[in-house]
Amino acid sequence: MQFLMERLVNRTDPAMGLEPPFDLAAAVAEQIQRIVECRPFAGGRGMRVCDFGMPNIVESSIGMNDHERYGARLAEAIAHYEPRLQDTRLEWVSTGKPLRPRYLIVHGHLLQNSGASVFRFELPCPDDVT
Repeated sequence: MQFLMERLVNRTDPAMGLEPPFDLAAAVAEQIQRIVECRPFAGGRGMRVCDFGMPNIVESSIGMNDHERYGARLAEAIAHYEPRLQDTRLEWVSTGKPLRPRYLIVHGHLLQNSGASVFRFELPCPDDVT
């Protein structure tokens, strides 16, 4: 199943021939990346304008409970905004690096016409410090 924006991006001109193949795993990974990169927005007096997205993880402290809370909120956002991913599970992996002590892997199952397939997506960190 493609979301509306995916259908609009993947559409083709009839004169060009076949439409490009649709990669469900890549589309789900892109949607998870959008959820992480977008920030929810609240208006004045606590009025919620847009709940799509996640707060910036660096705005919270780096304690064990904080990244678990972030992960729980991300799992809820994935369940709400990416219904094509089932049995979502998050895995925090320790890196041993002081500036990036952990990274996150999203696991789950994708329901396709041919049955369920395993999904694994490691969230990229653009500012990874070696």
